Amino acid sequence: MASSRLHTTLLDITDPQNVQQVAKWVKTRVGETGLFGLVNNAGVAGIIGPTPWLTQDDFQRVLNVNTLGPIGVTLALLPLLQQARGRVVNITSVLGRIAANGGGYCVSKFGLEAFSDSLRRDMAPFGVQVSIVEPGFFRTPVTNLESLENTLKACWARLPPATQAHYGEAFLTTYLQVQRRIMNLICDPDLTKVTSCLEHALTARHPRTRYSPGWDAKLLWLPASYLPARVVDAVLAWVLPRPAQSIY
Repeated sequence: MASSRLHTTLLDITDPQNVQQVAKWVKTRVGETGLFGLVNNAGVAGIIGPTPWLTQDDFQRVLNVNTLGPIGVTLALLPLLQQARGRVVNITSVLGRIAANGGGYCVSKFGLEAFSDSLRRDMAPFGVQVSIVEPGFFRTPVTNLESLENTLKACWARLPPATQAHYGEAFLTTYLQVQRRIMNLICDPDLTKVTSCLEHALTARHPRTRYSPGWDAKLLWLPASYLPARVVDAVLAWVLPRPAQSIY
């Protein structure tokens, strides 16, 4: 049984008009008290694959949900958050600290990280605290292997013959195998590691600036983000397949 204090509504964060409507809906419920907590959790993976395979629309679709959507929701609710001296919690990703693959996902998460840092500094004088939760890899719809593989196969099928020749069919096969091996190895099914960070960010007297749930975030991705770019490039080049017409 849900609590009688729980109120829900539908929101399309890619629709600015709908965002404004929901902001008004929230205002009628919180009144003069204001809004204490906002968690931006919407996210899509989009196409995860080599950048030359993608179109601008591929990037735009991911940015609309992962970056521009949360920005719009936050700006619409900011007066209510300021009123309550509340909290904003933006869920980004460790891939907002290191771009380990091509596609709009990393780009969108880097953008949300930057927005969160700016927002935190701008709202501190008004008592609004901003936290970033950048999880490692967890088993969610975003990391669903069947969906990721089908999306990349569809992307391959639409490529011009010249581009397919540059990479070769074997590249796609090996890329999918590597992706599956990595995801099966590091994806954590325990989402409480993430939700406990959200709880702390919303309720602790002194919330952290950043939370990095997941063993892979702490032991792999974040340390790698501090390494020289040449080292990271070399490791990823070793892990991922080479195009058929690679010059090295």
